[in-house]
Amino acid sequence: MPGSPQRVVVLFHGAPGSRLFVPGPVPQSVRLVTFDRPGYGDEPPQAARTLADTARQVAQLLDGHDVERADLIGWSGGGPFAVAAAHALGPDRIESLAIVSAPGPLDEVPGAWEALGDYQRPTAEMSRREPERSARAIARHMAAFVAEPTSFLGSGRGPDGPVLRDPVARAMLDAQIAAAVRQGAAGVAADLIAMWQPWPFALADLRVATRVFHARRDRHNEVDARTYAERIPGASLTVWDDCGHLGIILHWAEVLG
Repeated sequence: MPGSPQRVVVLFHGAPGSRLFVPGPVPQSVRLVTFDRPGYGDEPPQAARTLADTARQVAQLLDGHDVERADLIGWSGGGPFAVAAAHALGPDRIESLAIVSAPGPLDEVPGAWEALGDYQRPTAEMSRREPERSARAIARHMAAFVAEPTSFLGSGRGPDGPVLRDPVARAMLDAQIAAAVRQGAAGVAADLIAMWQPWPFALADLRVATRVFHARRDRHNEVDARTYAERIPGASLTVWDDCGHLGIILHWAEVLG
């Protein structure tokens, strides 16, 4: 309707990622707000960043835009930060939460530690004892991607091939990943260490209307998605059959709606 207020949606980019991650067109009825977490894009790194720090960043973002209430969408590595913001700000400020292809808390998702594998699990375990050493290990692993950012997106084969071969989607993905590693691996190291720590709340504590989305052809996070849907009160789960991890791009209108 003419004159109707815009619905404000805050989108949390992946890890690594940046505010340039915009999965598709945004209708006039929606005001999409994107932002860089510290260490990404031009946002200075923040030492010992936590999930709660991002929740405070979102509160400041909403205040700065004079927004009383918003919907949150967390994709991939941005999911844990969206969940934390929804918990911290609660139903007074958050209308709804969408979790898309995202990892969950290591201490709640069944088999999550084992699913990290022999390569990543020692770094995650180290993050709880020696986070600075863990950050150095992540930086070593990310060095090749920092040197050639688009290599992080893969070869264009597999379930995400159609998305990666689409020129519009690919241009957006290339731009957002280049911005993500502009400062090196600072952003992704802080993200991973934050989400690997014990979460300061249980999923059952959330009181925000939640929808969970997952792609059946995504090799990651299937158990995480089901755990989110089962443990967050009233949450629902939608599983897409036709895509992989980048399914949010193909199903953006559904997620945004």
